[in-house]
Amino acid sequence: MKLVKIVAIVAAVIVALGMLFESAIGYLQPQGDSTAVLRTFDANGQAHERVLSLHEDNGQLWVESGHWFRGWYNRLLENPEVELIRGDDVRAFTAHPVNTPEAVELLTGKMQRQGGRAYWVVRLLCLFAPIKPVRLDLPADAGVPAGGLG
Repeated sequence: MKLVKIVAIVAAVIVALGMLFESAIGYLQPQGDSTAVLRTFDANGQAHERVLSLHEDNGQLWVESGHWFRGWYNRLLENPEVELIRGDDVRAFTAHPVNTPEAVELLTGKMQRQGGRAYWVVRLLCLFAPIKPVRLDLPADAGVPAGGLG
């Protein structure tokens, strides 16, 4: 019985830390060289911004939702027209969720290489939320290659 109590306490602490970590990321939105701001729009046209890790694969840009709180992800499901902001550069994209094992494997591999050992700590603190890849495509009339975002 004592072991069950210890396991329950450890599990509760991990869940509490995960919720705190998720909330802190959402509030603080840390930025770095490998991040960008994704602007999504709700049903009323109101813009919402979220700092996300940006991944590139052979010129194709990707973002991923690896957290349980997915407000931005749910908004782009409703309205896939988004904007990506890096510095002073704002570009329109169409977001395409790609829920295939290949896309998950591609982004998981990129995150592991980028984060090293910290990847597993972050995954634990995010309570192993499923990875949801999102491919960012330029609108057909943009005429600029996807990898050209500076």
